[in-house]
Amino acid sequence: MSIGAEGRRAISFDDARATILAAASSRVMPTEFVPLDDSLGRTLREDLIAEEPNPRFANSAMDGYAVRSADIASVPVSLRVLEVVPAGRVPSLAVGPGEAIKVMTGAPIPEGADVVVPVERTSSSSPDSVSVLVSLPIGEHVRPAGEDFGAGEKLVSSGRGIDPGVIAILAALGHPTAEVSLLPRVAVISTGDELVSPGEDVGPGQIRDSNSHTIRAMIRAAGCEPGPCWRVVDDADAVAQAVRRVVDHCEVIITLGGISAGDFDPVKQALTSMGEIELWKVAMKPGSPQAFGTVEGKLFFGLPGNPVSSAVVFEMLVRPALYALLGRSNLDRPSIRAMLPVEISSIKNRRDFLRVRLTGDMTNGLLAELTGTQSSGALSSLTKASGLAVIAESVESQRAGTIVHVILTDSELRPTPRI
Repeated sequence: MSIGAEGRRAISFDDARATILAAASSRVMPTEFVPLDDSLGRTLREDLIAEEPNPRFANSAMDGYAVRSADIASVPVSLRVLEVVPAGRVPSLAVGPGEAIKVMTGAPIPEGADVVVPVERTSSSSPDSVSVLVSLPIGEHVRPAGEDFGAGEKLVSSGRGIDPGVIAILAALGHPTAEVSLLPRVAVISTGDELVSPGEDVGPGQIRDSNSHTIRAMIRAAGCEPGPCWRVVDDADAVAQAVRRVVDHCEVIITLGGISAGDFDPVKQALTSMGEIELWKVAMKPGSPQAFGTVEGKLFFGLPGNPVSSAVVFEMLVRPALYALLGRSNLDRPSIRAMLPVEISSIKNRRDFLRVRLTGDMTNGLLAELTGTQSSGALSSLTKASGLAVIAESVESQRAGTIVHVILTDSELRPTPRI
């Protein structure tokens, strides 16, 4: 560890992540119960354990005839039909030798029957009889009780994000509500005299503020609630005042910009009067200059002002922290191996995150193609990216053809075929 002339602590990416996650994991959100249909995307905070098997009873997988397999060993054979049982009803009779009961999909299997013959494998000229045309083994087209899961089985563990499959399990277990984490509120304070909102006229030297909108969208995509959003001028007192005004209304504060080594960086200047916060120089690209700590017990992230830098730092450090606050069991996105088609230069002891687009396919191999310039201001490089290719600290030059890990940032990822 080292401290630069401006008081900035040099820290590895892994150490930064470990420090952040330790702080976030000690502040896991409390829980609430929400209606089942409102739980999509929330974080489950209870283990889902089956109290009874599913299905609860053996039932038919087809519309057909429940019969004894011994009776259809030689076909064709004519059987007497005792009754018709739709789904939601139970048979009133048992199946004996030479008998059949017509059952609909989902109907309980009658006592005595051990196989269901699909209706299309039969012929019938009378409601009272059926001719079976095929021999079938015991259990064919029968869903046994507990085929899906048994009583006492843990089906979903606490800490998982609720997707449609989890909702299906909740409903199958009879849960009208789900116990989930309260949503952390994340305040965003964007700094810069040069910023104007979308829709406003842009004057000389001004730029449109894309950064705060991007980060708020990423907050929502991480399953959290965007809290207050302020844009302040480049003034340390204004930044400190904004932080004090939002701290009681959120669990996390993010500032954008004003954190580098320049002469007019208000967040850096304001930190002297705020909470337990450190200036960091994280060994990563993009997004090295950062700040992290707490203000009145709330997590504080000072992110760089360049839009790509702030987005990558959010993705790699802030989003896992938000997942930890939510009580998620898995903090990391999935990754995949792909080949770099071009040579990449880096600096030893720094971890690089390259915006790449995956092309090719799993059979012939995936390529991790750069989405263009890797400049910290190149917004289009984010839009085109399927993920972030990781260049390790030990690497100074990555040759073309090298296999790298790509963190999949696109939740709807579909590798683009090469034309």
